[in-house]
Amino acid sequence: MKTLINIFVLLFLFAGIAEAQNLPFRNYSIEDGLSEAVVNTIAQDEEGYLWIGTGYGLNRFDGINFKSYYIEDGLLNNSVQSLYLDRENRFWIGTDSGVNIIRKDSIHTISNLQPLESSTILSIYQDSQKGMWFTTDGEGVWHWDPQKSLTQYREVHGIGSSRVRAAVEDQKGVMWFATRDGLTKLEDGNFRTFTTRHGLPDNRLRDVILTEDGELWVASRGGLCHFQDEQFNCFSEDDGLMNNRIQSISKDEQENLWLGTEEGVSYFSNGQFKNYSVEQGLGNNMIHATYYDNEGNIWFGTFGGGASIFLGDYVETYTIEEGLPNNVVTSIAEDQRGQFWVSTYGGGISKIGEDIETLTANDGLVDNKVYTLQIDSRDRLFVGTRWGLSIYENDSFKNFDETELPYRKIRAVLPLGGGDEFLLGTYGEGIIEFANGRFIQFTEEDGLANNTVMSLEQTEDGVIWAATYGGVSRIQDTTFTNYTIEDGLPHNGVLDVLEDQNGELWVATFGGIARFDGKGFEAITAADGLPDEVCYFIEQDERGIFWVGTNEGVVRFDYQAYHDGDSERQVFKLITREQGLAANEMNAGASFKDSNDRLWFGSVHGVSVFDPSKEKVTNTPPKVHINSMYVSGEEVPLKPQINMGSDVHNITFSFIGLSFSAPHQMKYQYRLKNSGEGWQETMQRSVSYSALIPGDYTFEVKAQNIDGQWSTNTARVGFTIQAPFWLQWWFLTLVVLVVIGLVIFSYHYYRIKKMMEMERMRVRIASDLHDDVGSALTEIALQSDFLQTMQVSDKLEESLKQIGAQSRKIVSSLDDIVWSIDARNDTVGDLTDRMQDYINNVLPNREVYYHFDGDMQQKLEVSVKENLYLIFKEAVNNIAKHSNADRVEVTLSANGSDETLLKVKDNGTEVKGNRKTGQGLQNMRMRAKRIDAEITFNNKNGFEVLVENGN
Repeated sequence: MKTLINIFVLLFLFAGIAEAQNLPFRNYSIEDGLSEAVVNTIAQDEEGYLWIGTGYGLNRFDGINFKSYYIEDGLLNNSVQSLYLDRENRFWIGTDSGVNIIRKDSIHTISNLQPLESSTILSIYQDSQKGMWFTTDGEGVWHWDPQKSLTQYREVHGIGSSRVRAAVEDQKGVMWFATRDGLTKLEDGNFRTFTTRHGLPDNRLRDVILTEDGELWVASRGGLCHFQDEQFNCFSEDDGLMNNRIQSISKDEQENLWLGTEEGVSYFSNGQFKNYSVEQGLGNNMIHATYYDNEGNIWFGTFGGGASIFLGDYVETYTIEEGLPNNVVTSIAEDQRGQFWVSTYGGGISKIGEDIETLTANDGLVDNKVYTLQIDSRDRLFVGTRWGLSIYENDSFKNFDETELPYRKIRAVLPLGGGDEFLLGTYGEGIIEFANGRFIQFTEEDGLANNTVMSLEQTEDGVIWAATYGGVSRIQDTTFTNYTIEDGLPHNGVLDVLEDQNGELWVATFGGIARFDGKGFEAITAADGLPDEVCYFIEQDERGIFWVGTNEGVVRFDYQAYHDGDSERQVFKLITREQGLAANEMNAGASFKDSNDRLWFGSVHGVSVFDPSKEKVTNTPPKVHINSMYVSGEEVPLKPQINMGSDVHNITFSFIGLSFSAPHQMKYQYRLKNSGEGWQETMQRSVSYSALIPGDYTFEVKAQNIDGQWSTNTARVGFTIQAPFWLQWWFLTLVVLVVIGLVIFSYHYYRIKKMMEMERMRVRIASDLHDDVGSALTEIALQSDFLQTMQVSDKLEESLKQIGAQSRKIVSSLDDIVWSIDARNDTVGDLTDRMQDYINNVLPNREVYYHFDGDMQQKLEVSVKENLYLIFKEAVNNIAKHSNADRVEVTLSANGSDETLLKVKDNGTEVKGNRKTGQGLQNMRMRAKRIDAEITFNNKNGFEVLVENGN
């Protein structure tokens, strides 16, 4: 509790100081989500996250939000002293109670390192042999080699002190330790310590670092020391160092050093120091940690001020805190002595040098609400105000009263030549020319596009251009030529005019910017990628890059890349408060390029001075991550593949692109594969989907940073929305099977019904044939017999005999037909009975042997039954007519596995007539063919008729 009280006291003491920010520092503390304002260590992992160790908790930072970890999350102690990313991308945490390691966003302990849990781990380092070194506050140094052997080195082993702050390995494999009692090196198993006797200004060392070229730098409580050839070359406050008590060292890409001291930050380059403190925006002067991230930003961990990021000294800002009388800056000018003048709306004009000096109405200025400033060739300062014009010369103001200059709101001033002539642009009263000691007015009646004139520019050819609310007016020899949206302007409200390095004219309007090609204007608007349509001013730096002031910040515009369609170069880049501007909302005409090629931007919250030569460009692509997935309002753990039910109504993905230079200006491209949509763009960090149909999907997202670098990785998560049970495969299969079953049932039902109807019809036909036709034929036969008993002629008697015989023959044939048609005779048993009856009548004196196999109740098709029976009859008739056989074998098989359907065999040896070649055999072949059967005739040891089913 006492620690927290001290922290809050420190925050209160430094609250007022932290507001005085005039360099691009961004500070993060408790109110931003940091677990504590005392920051001991900072590091970045392979995924791009920044980790901040504090006196109370570990914090993971993505540029927007902090995620905090404590003992309950696996930390051995809430006080985190050191962080380290090793060569295997393992992330180590040194606490007041030993060492943790992070795996997949979870904190773990290593059982082999349990002896360290009684030690405060001040730093962690991995050597070239992949051995880990842990320096402690009082327990010396622990070495954990790749074979998992743990060794401790203390003062008794030769190390300078058991309190060791840092460790590093040089190119020769020598280990160096910054201890409480000097610089110790470990070489070939031997320790040697360098102290004040060898040139150190103080034995209490805090940090040690090795540059790429092998130079060793040591941070002590007595200054910065360079150690080479066992000699110390030291730098102190006398050499420009902010404070001799250096706590931390980091190096940038150019091997320059950033030093965190107890009174601020020192930047050491080429033997020179440049210092930063709370006066420039640092969160706190007591620096515990420094860290240079992969985008080239330098981070500072402070005691009580949280973590600070410094983006570079390319932007300086001046606000009320630095001495401006008002934050609404309307114009900037530079006099011939190199002094800068800034006008504000309500605060008069201010001269910026080592101090800020302000002149107001009390000093003779006509009005404190100033619109514009201009310096002429005689170094006179023209001041256009709400109530007229003032000219500042020789430390005094010359004002024009209402009788001399009745036109009050002066928005623009344009000195002409080196004399007393000048032009004034007014708000609502046109252009005023001062010549020969008098003022002449030009308005719309004289040809001016509009009476509100916001800017005046004279080009090299002597032509004057006026930016008005009705378009652009070109003035030459009192002749006005006007250009409006009909000539290509994006908007008639024109706020600024600029002649560029190539002599081409540019304008800034309420609808974008435009370039004059000699005949008309080429408009560049939001549709072309301009971040904002309202453009207050336009300037060009020495490189030819344009800078456009908007309501969203200042836009960096590379026209050449835009014109060439060069996809490798970034066309538009938005600079905002995030990069150090005083404000995002600029003011009309409030821009200026000074003699040092710096650009001044006036805003509603002060003025920013931008140095294009120091412009920072990040070439490191951002990492992109999917943070969470919510399904119907509930978070779902992220896995490679996620399955969810059919009752999903809304799915939300949150994601983040990691860029600490401008985290709020990240752009994203995302898509949901298999949804039918292509890549979409957004600046939001979440996206939702509703009413997705069942199926397999993959959500993908990419990120682009402020400098146009796209992430090399694409974050993705796959998921499957299950179909409702009525759309599941098993249910659909069941439905299909049921439908098929119903179809089959219906088919069989109607088939059986039809068969039953056919059977009933067959029975009826058979009965009708038997009863009616059969009876009639029998009656005819009987009548012929009766007539034969009477006295008739021989011819008539012969005819009657033929009629009787033919009638009986027909009756016999009809009997076979009736038997075949009758549905009551369809079984195999019925067929065998019929066969036996027939053979007994035709061959009464022969021995007949029957072999009947199969189910006698099995039904046969009518055609099969009929043709088999007729083949059988023909075979039996052949035996009766043409064979002397006394033995006959009849075989009928109804077994589906047996190929034989019918066999009739006799033992006859003599053949009478045409048994083997007669018409009967042809008839049998024809009938076998009708039932798709094969018939063969064998005459070995008698005669055999064999009918097979053809399978």
